[in-house]
Amino acid sequence: MSIHKSPPTEPIVLASDKTTKAGRGFRSFVAVVLALAVMFTVGYAAISIYVATHMIQTTRVPLYATPASLGLHYKDVTFLSREDHFQLSGWFIPGVLPNGSLTTQRTIIIVPGNTGNRDDKECGLLNLSGDLARRGFAVLAFDLRGSGESAPAPRSIGYFEQRDVLGAVDFLQTGSVPYPDLGRPHAIAGYGLSMGGSALILAAVHEPSIRAIITDSTAADYLPILERQVSDAHLPSFVTPGALLATRAIYDIDFYAVRPVAVVAQLAPRPLFFIQGTADTLVPPTHMSDLAAEARTAANAHVETWLVPGATHGQSYHIQPQKYVDRVVAFYTAALGQDNSVSP
Repeated sequence: MSIHKSPPTEPIVLASDKTTKAGRGFRSFVAVVLALAVMFTVGYAAISIYVATHMIQTTRVPLYATPASLGLHYKDVTFLSREDHFQLSGWFIPGVLPNGSLTTQRTIIIVPGNTGNRDDKECGLLNLSGDLARRGFAVLAFDLRGSGESAPAPRSIGYFEQRDVLGAVDFLQTGSVPYPDLGRPHAIAGYGLSMGGSALILAAVHEPSIRAIITDSTAADYLPILERQVSDAHLPSFVTPGALLATRAIYDIDFYAVRPVAVVAQLAPRPLFFIQGTADTLVPPTHMSDLAAEARTAANAHVETWLVPGATHGQSYHIQPQKYVDRVVAFYTAALGQDNSVSP
């Protein structure tokens, strides 16, 4: 007797099983995507914080000399920044009149750059201070926060350093008088090198007693420079917004607000003198052009410019020292007037 065998039957796959498998696959895909997104976010945040930390690092260079090395009188001074009260250190150098007597009537606040301090050998700040003093101008040269002998602090390219400049004004107007016999200044002006020029412009918007301003190698807008520094570090450009956000979140520094070009027109009718080297690759000459053009949009603007042939960043004084001093002195004399201690 033969036995009839039924053919094997195919397993029945229900639609619900197919849906379940598809759902599992989709959930796995979503989980992978989310994991990658988390990894990217964490990595991006880490890189942003790393770049932000480097953006705010300062270089503390020891002083190499004092005004005494130039045969000048001076006093060591300390004062506090306005608002946040960082202790700042500097020198007060009285001006020397033609008859050899000392004066404080016209005082110039010297604001150094990002990588230097009040004596900045590379850019010649101590020698320039001495040249101004010998031409009858008193000088308050000081170290910005985080540099020289001033209190430690992050670098903010002028965002907070403007408070240091305002503190210097407060010191000259209400602080202890370095030379009591000479009294307080009758007129105050400012000189800013590179980042110091940025801090000076931002400060002068809030302080009308800064009656005249010279900047040398100062950027109109620091964001393009920061972006280039990120690129030079071989990092993709999309890192920059994250680094700037991290800087704001961690250090409360808003680099987007460091735009001297956005406020320079507010300084009119005070005289402005912008100096720039033609060979400056860190802050190209177009920055000076932008600053001057914007400053001239104000009514009663008084703007001078000088492109120094062949000068790199902060090196114009070294390239043409005598002409540099002559032009700077002529500008300050026209803006502040003659020292009335000088005999006719």
